[in-house]
Amino acid sequence: MATSQKTITTAALCAMAATGFTGDVLYSCPGKISNQTQGWQFLKSEAGKMVYVPFEGYYESKGGRMQSPIIKLDKQSGEAAYYSLKFKAKTSEHCYWWVDFFDAEGKPLPDTNSAVYPGKAQADYDQMLYIQSSAASIQLAFQSKGGVAVSDIVVKKVPAETAARWNDTLYAELPALEFHPSPDSFKRLPRTASALKSGKPWKVVMLGDSIMNDSYNSVFQALIKRDFPQSNLDFIISVRGSTGCWFYQDPKSFAEYVARYKPDLLMIGGISNLIKDKDNIPAGMKKIENVIDQAKALGCEVVLLSPPHSVDWRTFDSKNESANLPVMKWNEATLDQGKERRLIWSPYEALAKKCDIAFWNMTVPTADYIANSGKPHDFFNRDYIHNNDRGKQIIGRVLQQYFLKANSVK
Repeated sequence: MATSQKTITTAALCAMAATGFTGDVLYSCPGKISNQTQGWQFLKSEAGKMVYVPFEGYYESKGGRMQSPIIKLDKQSGEAAYYSLKFKAKTSEHCYWWVDFFDAEGKPLPDTNSAVYPGKAQADYDQMLYIQSSAASIQLAFQSKGGVAVSDIVVKKVPAETAARWNDTLYAELPALEFHPSPDSFKRLPRTASALKSGKPWKVVMLGDSIMNDSYNSVFQALIKRDFPQSNLDFIISVRGSTGCWFYQDPKSFAEYVARYKPDLLMIGGISNLIKDKDNIPAGMKKIENVIDQAKALGCEVVLLSPPHSVDWRTFDSKNESANLPVMKWNEATLDQGKERRLIWSPYEALAKKCDIAFWNMTVPTADYIANSGKPHDFFNRDYIHNNDRGKQIIGRVLQQYFLKANSVK
């Protein structure tokens, strides 16, 4: 009887938090999540099957999923906001926390997820979310092949400065990034530079794939807001899993993924722009150019980003993969462990120059950082391709350095 009463009490508390009766806490669920927790569902594992994840692509299933009820956000419509997500978790093998986003009509928006790490003891997780202006609700989830125990979930809206300090805390645990972009990195983005300083409302659309989504979910936006307190940038993520400009160049796709947002700045990035043309780079670049031309016709500014880090290209000591790695040299011909070239950047720079748009080299600073880190792949990645919070943080810090160059524009 006592156990039943405790379950009822936990469910009631979860329901009260979800309807906004706990002040600035959006959602709170004390105690262990179970199939008795109000609104939570458990979806059967499809481990071993290839499944389609809309904002990642086709990958082997990450296992069974336990998911929360849909939680309505306590932010104004059209307002971007920051939320902290705290929970306790224990798992015997690597798995994932997940947040799905939905617009006011219930249509899915690009998600965010990262790793829950295996261990013998329960661990505290303190995550941060940047939630774009069109999001109206969220759904929390935990996905695992071997099971994960989760408890004491709290979701709370927080100020941008709190999100920036979260970035700082995470970054303080990492080797320092030694990167200084060219002073003219913002030369071809004068209107964006002006908006950063004046506070003019400015829509920034980030177009690409799941790695561009990782870049977006680094919560670098809080760093930009701290660096430019008057800024009023609305960052919008527009991605499809494993997708590049070979898809977005189609006028219908461009209209759906870019034009409808009426961007002031379009950021084109990710690692998938050349996957259809890996043996014919000029053809791939032409497809990126087609997207750039359509964007310029909208009247927006454009910056082209070369691929940041994703799949590991380093050679491990086969006897001890967890051992520290030596400094690894690389060039654009370097192959990753799947025999793919992913460190190509100079054709992107040449195309940006040809199109008279800005170019931000994400490849060199992130590849150099990984090379010098001495850390194994899973220190930065949540799976073979995608970044965990540490990997995202490095991308975010590189983006921050580029945005700081707006101060060089008079």
